[in-house]
Parts: sequence; structure tokens; C-alpha cells
Amino acid sequence: MEAAAVWCAGTACVTASSVGADLDLAGALAMARELGATGWAAAELLTALRLGLAEGLAARTSPTPDAGGVAHGG
Repeated sequence: MEAAAVWCAGTACVTASSVGADLDLAGALAMARELGATGWAAAELLTALRLGLAEGLAARTSPTPDAGGVAHGG
């Protein structure tokens, strides 16, 4: 139940910007507590969500590895 509360709060508090997405951690924590999550669980899960957002952005903006060094011409 706590994970669902944190997920709802976290996704509701994600904001998009020109450089990606950010999480309003204070707002998400307050919302998660209102939805029934305890403070420590909400803080841990929201931190993981924020790190996942950062990793996703980094993966999306990093160059893709070459597929075995084979050049494809057209």
C-alpha cells in the first residue's frame, strides 16, 4: 500500500522541463504521507524514483553504442 501511495504521489509531482523531468520531492513526500505512506518509506521510495528519472534521462541523452562496429550505408 505504501508503494502505491508513493508511486501516485511521485508521478503526480513530476514536472517536465526543457532538459527533462524533475521531481518535487517535498511536495511528493507530503502527498505520499497524506495517502498513507510512512515518512521513512516514502523518503526511500521517492529517492529511488528521482534517481530513476535521472538515470532515464542520462540513458536517453547518451550516444547509443555502435552495434558491433558494422557501418550501415544507404
